[in-house]
Amino acid sequence: MTNINNLSDIVNNGLCIGCGICQSITGKDKIEISLSSKGRLEPKEINKITPETFNKILNVCPGVIVEGLPKEQVDKNANHDLIWGYYLSLYYAWSTDEKIRFESSTGGLLNGLSLYLLESKKVKFILHTVTDPEKPMRSVSKLSYNKDELLNSGSCSRYGPASPLDKFHRSLNLNQPFAFVGKPCDISAIRQLSKSDERVNKLCKYLLTLVCGGSTEFTKSQDFIESFKVKEEELSIFRYRGYGNPGRMYIKTKDGSEYDREYNSFWGEESTWRVHFRCKVCPDAIGESSDIAALDTWRGGSPKDEDEGFNAAIVRTQKGLDLLNEAAKAGYIQIGDKLKIEDINDFQPHQVKKKKAVYARLKGLQKANLPTIKIERLRIEELYKLNSKEFNQKEEAGIASRFKKI
Repeated sequence: MTNINNLSDIVNNGLCIGCGICQSITGKDKIEISLSSKGRLEPKEINKITPETFNKILNVCPGVIVEGLPKEQVDKNANHDLIWGYYLSLYYAWSTDEKIRFESSTGGLLNGLSLYLLESKKVKFILHTVTDPEKPMRSVSKLSYNKDELLNSGSCSRYGPASPLDKFHRSLNLNQPFAFVGKPCDISAIRQLSKSDERVNKLCKYLLTLVCGGSTEFTKSQDFIESFKVKEEELSIFRYRGYGNPGRMYIKTKDGSEYDREYNSFWGEESTWRVHFRCKVCPDAIGESSDIAALDTWRGGSPKDEDEGFNAAIVRTQKGLDLLNEAAKAGYIQIGDKLKIEDINDFQPHQVKKKKAVYARLKGLQKANLPTIKIERLRIEELYKLNSKEFNQKEEAGIASRFKKI
């Protein structure tokens, strides 16, 4: 199997998701992250980094290593499922603030929890991903200290490339308690970093995530605006969803022109999503190492029509369960009916399939002498053994054709 000896090896083999943790470790004077011609955020070494520094990156990079919930975080009373991992409870849940619920993706659960954490002073700020105010089709990481900063910066679904962790060490250096909201792969990097930096567990009090369908390439968004003959520099608003559930894809130009498209028509078949290669071999798109993972609750995996917006919450740690209950008691969120694991399977059938397929896909990379991801406590080999031989062979063979498109 090909070894990984530098950043380029991670990028060129499709394992980099552009999370920004490498730049956070080295600083912007050593690593630059920019949008590639194929629409991916990719790091580049602009000043030489030492072998010691590169090893620090390798030890946390979610393109290299991904692990399940740390053993010490697993509650003795936790439930366990081969697909979904450890969890304490499953509930419908949503923000009680009608504006948050309407403008957010789905039910606004993560925004509701974040607002509670700020206003209860459990944390000083939220590190999360928002709309780039200068280029609204793009995303930037942000430290939000109050309700206005949290909610008035486009903190809803950002399907395109983002680097949520590029300010993580800056956040640690402030020596203030904070919460992080990001993708499951970002959470994985934070858990790995906590092994070598004691400040992580001391200061990053909560890890909140979403069940992730994958990070799309920027070209997917470009094609959308170009279908209306709009250029990126003409945009004043770019919204993937929200303002209803699921809401519509929506853009507004600086001259006041407005265009939108129905959510399902934008996404279409999964083969047209232009999801990053790293996402196709992702061993944890379901937030197994988070405190709480929020997800859409569409029966069969896609919306049939608009509704008020109801998240499901997979509560994975006691800290997460305490947060959910406290936020509900304080009136920030509403906890709905209890759910069963069969409901979660129904809401997210593509996640079930991918979890079953990922070990075969990684074997396909190994057979092609390509680097893969080191994985612990995610049960993917167990699932592989339960699959049919035909299914595994198809997934192994299919990954090679996907790799050629990187």
